[in-house]
This record gives sequence, structure tokens and C-alpha cells, in this order.
Amino acid sequence: MLQRFTAVMLVGLLVSGTCVWLTAAEKAAPKAGEKAPKAPAPKVTEEPDEGIQGLYFSQAAAPAKAEAKVVGQGGGAYKVILTPAGGTAVELTGKSEGGKVALTGTGGESGTIADKKLSVSVGDKKYELAYTTVKPPNLGEKPPAGAIVLLALEEGKKPSLDAWDPPSWTVLDDGSMQVSKGDIRTKQEFGDIKLHLEFRLPYEPAGRGQGRGNSGVYLMDRYEIQILDSFGLEPKNNDCAAVYTQVAPKVNACLPPGAWQTYDITFHAPRFDADGKKTKDAVVTVVQNGVTVQDQTVIKGPTGSAKSKPEVKKAPFHLQDHQHKVQYRNIWLVELKD
Repeated sequence: MLQRFTAVMLVGLLVSGTCVWLTAAEKAAPKAGEKAPKAPAPKVTEEPDEGIQGLYFSQAAAPAKAEAKVVGQGGGAYKVILTPAGGTAVELTGKSEGGKVALTGTGGESGTIADKKLSVSVGDKKYELAYTTVKPPNLGEKPPAGAIVLLALEEGKKPSLDAWDPPSWTVLDDGSMQVSKGDIRTKQEFGDIKLHLEFRLPYEPAGRGQGRGNSGVYLMDRYEIQILDSFGLEPKNNDCAAVYTQVAPKVNACLPPGAWQTYDITFHAPRFDADGKKTKDAVVTVVQNGVTVQDQTVIKGPTGSAKSKPEVKKAPFHLQDHQHKVQYRNIWLVELKD
């Protein structure tokens, strides 16, 4: 009969006829001079989009106005965050059966989703909302004269990766590139810039937290503006549009996964004196989908995986491979003068 170990898993090694026991942590520890192995990314289950998740708004004739975010939770489950006009948000949950979702809330709220319509009763009020597709105001914006084009958008044509090193990501017929085979960096180095890029997140309803549509824009190879499926969440400092682990976005301006979204980033690099001492932190403004979510935000230093890098005047920026099928397109920038 096998004995079950509940505290630690032990691995037996036979060394010179002697049985030596190591914990799993000790077995995994690198030898002197070796690098620690990279932890595998969490497995995220993708599911077909049933056309239920998304934004819902009251129609013009509706007597009670509200908006709602319907968020997929995996296994056919959905969460609804309904915000009445001028009121407090309420949350309901339910599961899809035959394309219809029956909803309940902890405060006695009830509702249904069917045929792209959302009906919710809150006390004596009933809200009728319809699924609505929202496009960012500058989606597909053309680069101005003098801009440096890093990923040209030509619908129906695979983009060139000549501006990137290594050119390893998958190029798609819709004019975008998809995360693949590690991070990629611009061949050029930049300081102060105004950057436009567009991204689309995969639908991964079984994912949670950082395991849901994760990538990132690393300005100057050091300062990450997070890219993540944060649709329907209260924004934190590791959510979409955050200065990663430092500053949460002012509001959640995320669209649901599957929709093209925009970042317009104005970035000012740190300043240094003649001796190389930093005299001013980097500053960033981020406009996501037309909404200002970071406004002249001071970045105290490198973030995330770049934390140990020294700050410099110029560097490439890179896009992160976090092993999620995030897509990017229409990337260009304008270098700013002092």
C-alpha cells in the first residue's frame, strides 16, 4: 500500500547504493552557475464565443436607462454587471442553456439574456438592453506625415516584420501579427514618443487574473503598460492599461475580447544630468479606446520582468509574449522634440 505524503512530495534518488530523499523544490533548484528553469505558463481553455459576452445598452425609448457588461466565466457561465443611470451597479450570474441565460442576483435581482437582448428586474424597475458593438473613435487611424511605421495596416495583406527583432511572430491575412515564439523588439531605439497601436485579445473565459489575454507594451524595454482581458473588472495596478504593478488605470475602458482596441500613448523618457544621475522620472499618458486612463502618470522605475534593468535615455520598446494569442496591428509612432 502506497503511503500518501501530504506536506511535501519526496523524490527518491539512488546514489552509491544510498537512498537520498529530496523535496520537489530541492530537485528543481538549479546547480551553481545554472539559470533557474522558466515556469510553464498556466493552461487556459479557449471556448467558442456564443455571442453572449459583450456590452449592452438601453435603447432610446426605454423608460429605465442602464448599461451592462456581460462577462464569460467559462463552462457556459456568465456574470452581468448592470449599472443603472445615476445608480449603483448590481451583479447577476447565470449559465447558458440552449443559448439562453437565466440570471439571479444576491439582492433578489433576476433577468435573462436571449437573442442579443438583456432583461433585468431590480426591485420595481425593469431594464431592457440590447447587445451593442462599440468601436474606438480612432480605430484604423492613419499615421501622420513623418511618422515611423512599425507595422503597417493593409487589410487583406500580411504585414512586414522588418522593423522588429526577431521577426518571429505570426503574420495574418487581416493585416495583423499574432504573439508567437517570444518577445519582439523594435530595431530602433526611442526616447520621447507618441505611439499608436491596436490590439485584439482572445476569448479565454476559463482564464482568471493574469491568465486571460495577457501581453504588454514595454516602453523603452523597461516600463510595461499592461495588456490584459480586464473587461468588466474594477481596475487594479496589474490590469489592462495599468503601469504594471505601479499605477492602476483611472477607469476601466476595456472592450470585450474579440474586439479591436486602441492605445494612444504619449511617453516622456527619464532625464539625466551630465553625470548620468536621474533628475526626472519617466511620465506617460495612455488613452485607451478614446478614454484617458493614465494622465501624466509618473513611472517610478522599471516594472515587472524589467525591474533590474538600469534606466537609460533611449531604448527599443518591446511587445510581450505571455503565451496568449494576442494580436496587434497598425503600430506607428511620432518622435517628440524636447
